[in-house]
Order: sequence, then structure tokens, then C-alpha cells
Amino acid sequence: MDYNWLSDCEKFHRRDVLKVGVLSLLGLSLSKYYALADATAKTGKMDQTSGTADSVVLIWLAGGPSHIDTFDPKPDAPLEIRGNFKAISTNGNMQLSEHLPKIADQADKITVVRSVTSPTAAHEIGTHYMLTGFMPLPGFAVPSYGSVASSLLGPRSALPPYISVQQPGSEMGPGFLGASLGPFCPGGDPANANFAVRDLDAPTYMTPEKEQRRRELRDVVDTAFKNYEKGSDSARAIDSFYNRAYTLLSSNEARAAFDLKKEKEETKNAYGRNNFGQSLLLSRRLVEAGVRFSTVTLGGWDNHSNIFNALGQSHLPMFDQAMAAFIADLEQRGLLKRTLIVVMGEFGRTPIINRDAGRDHYSRVFSLMLAGGGIKGGNVVGASDPKGMEPAADLVRPEDLAATIYHCLGIDYTQSITSPEGIRITLARGGTHIRKAMA
Repeated sequence: MDYNWLSDCEKFHRRDVLKVGVLSLLGLSLSKYYALADATAKTGKMDQTSGTADSVVLIWLAGGPSHIDTFDPKPDAPLEIRGNFKAISTNGNMQLSEHLPKIADQADKITVVRSVTSPTAAHEIGTHYMLTGFMPLPGFAVPSYGSVASSLLGPRSALPPYISVQQPGSEMGPGFLGASLGPFCPGGDPANANFAVRDLDAPTYMTPEKEQRRRELRDVVDTAFKNYEKGSDSARAIDSFYNRAYTLLSSNEARAAFDLKKEKEETKNAYGRNNFGQSLLLSRRLVEAGVRFSTVTLGGWDNHSNIFNALGQSHLPMFDQAMAAFIADLEQRGLLKRTLIVVMGEFGRTPIINRDAGRDHYSRVFSLMLAGGGIKGGNVVGASDPKGMEPAADLVRPEDLAATIYHCLGIDYTQSITSPEGIRITLARGGTHIRKAMA
């Protein structure tokens, strides 16, 4: 299975950049480092938001999961639509696919939105639209939800405010907000027994004494230029950026958040001993440690052929186990109430099964799942028609999803942010948060 692993957030190895501890940790060249100063200067610190959630975990089902075979089964439709899977009842007010029994047991904690619609069924465009709330704009890089949240709310701890457990695509990036507000990527496979965050440890030749001398040298240089830099936002931003990086390097709490060896074997087993399960377990640790926004990706949903074998034997059981364990674990630890969970892909799949026993791209109507962070449990929002072909009630657009994420975080989604070129965009242009999803 392809999880889209790459070596680095910027698609090059951090060890090929300046190996001076702090800069190698964040994967920056000096030119990039100075270019992101203004964005860093705007980042503050807020432990708790004014919304219903302090953190967001976005689970991205890359490829476009079938709504009919997951969250919106059609047991009364003809066989060529309902497919091979049966529908099962839940302890919430809904039916789900028979291959989601563990999530069905947690259904009293989730909302399923069955009336999402988008005008595009192309992977790249659909991904961008769902992860930013904007259709792609030529020559203009729109920031993702995580980057906007990082910019407006800042970090909650020594950890970066935005972490992508797997290597993100450009649609999860910072856009015009600058590299400092992009996701930090720990690298590696959390299911590996030797999983460790790349570059969190200084090179072997970088002793604490050497690191301290370098920091003192920087202080000397800073002092020499202070008179020339009075009132400079860029200079203050550089100081802030260095201090945050030093804090991350020296924080035992931050380092411990990535250490899955601290988890009990029973907990690891509950999530599933696979990449996706252990990535969700890592995300729970990141939420506990104060990460503002994190993403976990499970690819392989682009099932143009043999969809029932692919989903029934692999993807749905793995997703079901890990997702249900994640929700239960957050609740048990008292974290679910202030953690918004968003589960979605770029579109759905065709209601009518094709001749290769698969389903093709389909965006007229599809489903997503929400939980925690102010979301109502045991709840269904909207509906598709009896054949799963069109929205039948309470239509929801990507702009409305954007508004919902920002609303839960206490961010005014009607406000605008401005690019370096002076272009202003409204966070959720024309969108309204999904009121029927809110507790």
C-alpha cells in the first residue's frame, strides 16, 4: 500500500542543509529562513481557544472513499448500486457499512455528514478544495487549515503547532503564509519498532557544549547589530524562530510526545499494528502534548476495480479498528471534548458499480465524519437520494467544512488574511459552519 512517504517536507533531505542543530531540525536554508520571518513574527501562543476545540486531527482518506460502502449504505437500492456489503445498525441514529462494526459501537460520539458536494471529481483539484476550502487559484498558493490555525492561534506547547504524521502534499502546505507555518514531518513509519523523529537529535559531533557556544556566538552577533535593527519585525521574528527551535530541541516533553515506546502493548494492539493505526496513536500523543493541528493519511481508496475485495479485506477493517480505538482513547483520557476529528477524502465514488467491479470518481454527493470538539454524537446531517446520486437535504460544500473547522477552533471564518502581494482572501468564502453538526 502506498502511503506517499517522502524523505522531507520540502522534498529534500534535511541533512543536506546547514547542520547546525536548529536549522537542520527544521530543514531550512538561510534564504528560506530569512524569507519566513514575517510569518513567524505573527505567531503567538494560546493554550485554549475560544471555540469548542483546542486541537484538530484531520484523517485524510486519499483517493476518494466510496460513500455507499462506508457511511451512507443503500440497502434498499438495486444490487448494482448497493454492492456486496450489508448495512448494520449502530448505537447512534444511523446505519453504516458492515465492515465498520467498531465505529458503529462508537456512533453515539460521531456525526456523519451525507450531503457533501463538490463540482470537481479530479484528485488534485478535489484534494485542494477539501483541504483549503478553495478551488485552486492559478499562480496563487492558498494555505491549508493547519497553516491558518498555526498563524492565527500559534503553538500550545514546545511542539510545532502543525504536524503531519505522513509526508503531506502541497495541499496541506502553508501557501502564501510561508514555510514556517507548514507542517512539521517527523518522518519514518510509526509502526516500526525503531521509529524515531528524524533530526530531533543533534548530530553526534554537536555536543551540548558546542551547541551552547554557538548560541552564545549568535547572541554576540545579535548584540552587535541591535542598534541597526531596532523596531524591525524581521529581526524579532528571527529571534522568535530561533527560540522556538531551541525549545523544541531541549524540551524533554516535546521529545517524549513522539516516543511510542512509552505506550502499553495492549494500547498499540488496540489501534492495530500497522502504519495507520500507529500513526493515529502517535496523533493522540501529540494532542496530549498540545499540538494544535495534526494530520494522518490513509491512502488507497481509488478503487476503480475490485473495490469490495480491497475495502472488505484490507482498508475498512484497518480503518475501523484504528478509528474506533482513537475515539475511545481520546474520550477515556478526557481529550475528546476539546479535540475536533475530521475524516474525509477528496470526493466519493460512483453509485453504479462499473464493469471492473469498482467505482469511479464521483463528487455530486459524498460523506465525511466528524467527532469531538463540540460535535454532536449519534447524529446524521443531510442525506443523499435513495440511489446515492444527488444531495437530498442540507447540502454541504467544502466552504462550509472550512467554516466548521475554523468555528470549532474559535476562529472568525468571515475574516480575511492577506498574502505578501496584498491579495486578501476570506477564510471560508461564502461558507457557514454546519450548525446541525454542533452539540
